[in-house]
Amino acid sequence: MAEMQKVVNTPAPPAGKLGKAELYALGLGQVIGVGVITLVGPMVAITGKSTWLAYLIAVILGFVSLLPYVFLTNTLRFGSGIYSYCASTLDYRVSGMLAITFIPTTMGMASLGTSFGMYFNSLFPAVPAKVAGVAILLIFFLINLGGVNVMAKVQKYGTWLLIGGLMLFIVAGLFQIKYPAIFDVMADDFMASGSKGFTSAIATFMYSTVGYSLLMAYGGQAKNAKRDMPWAYLAVFVSLLVLYVGVAIVATSTIPLEEFAGQSLVVVARAILPTPLFIAFIICGPIMALLTTINASMVYYQLPFAQSCEDGWLPKSWNIQNKNGVCLPILIFCVVMGIIPQISGISIVAITNNLQLMTSCLAFVYFLAFYLLPTKYPGAWKKATMHVPNGVYYAVVTLSLAVQLHIFYNACRNLTAKTVIISLIAMVVCMAYGFIRAKSPSVQIKTSTWEE
Repeated sequence: MAEMQKVVNTPAPPAGKLGKAELYALGLGQVIGVGVITLVGPMVAITGKSTWLAYLIAVILGFVSLLPYVFLTNTLRFGSGIYSYCASTLDYRVSGMLAITFIPTTMGMASLGTSFGMYFNSLFPAVPAKVAGVAILLIFFLINLGGVNVMAKVQKYGTWLLIGGLMLFIVAGLFQIKYPAIFDVMADDFMASGSKGFTSAIATFMYSTVGYSLLMAYGGQAKNAKRDMPWAYLAVFVSLLVLYVGVAIVATSTIPLEEFAGQSLVVVARAILPTPLFIAFIICGPIMALLTTINASMVYYQLPFAQSCEDGWLPKSWNIQNKNGVCLPILIFCVVMGIIPQISGISIVAITNNLQLMTSCLAFVYFLAFYLLPTKYPGAWKKATMHVPNGVYYAVVTLSLAVQLHIFYNACRNLTAKTVIISLIAMVVCMAYGFIRAKSPSVQIKTSTWEE
């Protein structure tokens, strides 16, 4: 009986203010980071003319890996995304493990700030990169104090600028194609390094195609979550097909591949755009890609953090909210975690590598919960507008799992033994924390997964 009291049902909150446009902007802004700007050149060095095809396949496979999220958001409404779903579907102690893993992931703010500082410094050399990187986090800290609705408006305008910047690059480039041989898929040199290099490029590109999985975390703020979120997932997918593949085509067909291999899109943009448009591209392309990701990340980190504090896994004092519903201590914590590595010189790459295996393994916890959707929530599942026979749903989840296994394999194959050991220790510690902390009377899961 005591175990049952650890999980209590809570009523769904009133509908929020985020509509289709805002959810689309949050998803697209979250997924399009500086990766698309920096990844294409290095992959050209690996797979050559087939780079655009590798990106096309990566976008499709990335969407396949996220298909369970489309079905989930069409069936249920979530207050804190995947944390909410796992906490209400699996053993409640699993959510304790998830709560702890949120803490190191906030270090991702540092890599975003660092990348912004580098691009800003390239435009304005007088401003040190570290100063620009720290300043931008503080600016978005102030913006996010206004709450989700203020942040969403900023995100919407920023995303339109981002789309405009990438479309400027694509449209200008399509009129300057000089090397159409990239479309000759039967050519002997289409895959410069053979099938191995081609599949390696797909795996690398996929990391820049799945960030919009985080969309489900905004269920509490959405106007009509079960209608608008699946739409947003599909709209972001179509947009990525156009933007990512278009960028890859232009980048590999307008200047000689040997001049672009290993470089960023800046090299191509400088060659095909006049100076005023080049500056516009830098601001609306790579810089806006970073800004929209920083903006969306600050809110995303708050939501599961706040819920895990409410559930007792983390100190409840961290969940103090201002008049706009912003968890001030958590927002400050996220910004500090983004600033400290920048000013201290801590290697973000080393931290990311050490966490990579742990975070990849968490995806398999999610899949266990995905398989339980039809049996755990049979009423909501049957009412879902995208309802399919259970066998079809399980087949979709299994296909998605196969793609995730491929991602996991490629994430692990180049890890060192030291990294694997550190990651495994971290996983054991997080699991142990969930089981030990669960004994505390402070832990009581307040479900934030709603059928209505």
